[in-house]
Amino acid sequence: MGALRRSWLVRLGACSIMPSALVRAALAQGDPRRVIDVRIERRRVVTPSAAIRVTQGDEVELRWTSDEPVELHLHGYDLKIRARPGAPAAMVVAARATGRFPITSHGWGEGTHAHDTLTYLEVYPR
Repeated sequence: MGALRRSWLVRLGACSIMPSALVRAALAQGDPRRVIDVRIERRRVVTPSAAIRVTQGDEVELRWTSDEPVELHLHGYDLKIRARPGAPAAMVVAARATGRFPITSHGWGEGTHAHDTLTYLEVYPR
């Protein structure tokens, strides 16, 4: 989406002519980011059931939900986030490096420091 069109849509939304949800949807159409919902229950990833597979060059948002607080770490990209129940946490990855990268917990609840592999991010060459 061109900068002029994006600017026009933002101005239109700011004037309350178009509901903000429609502005976000229009802007998102030009957003190449892929969103993957990842759900943790009982300290295990239940969705998706297999490794997360993307292609080199993709921009991916891993949207985490968990039934208990947990710190998550994507090794190889050195990204960390904290997920809490009732509040999705976003981990945005620009998939530049190819390979298989573990996503681990660095503690469950408050104050513990376990180091468990939950799933993998697999980045395939373009």
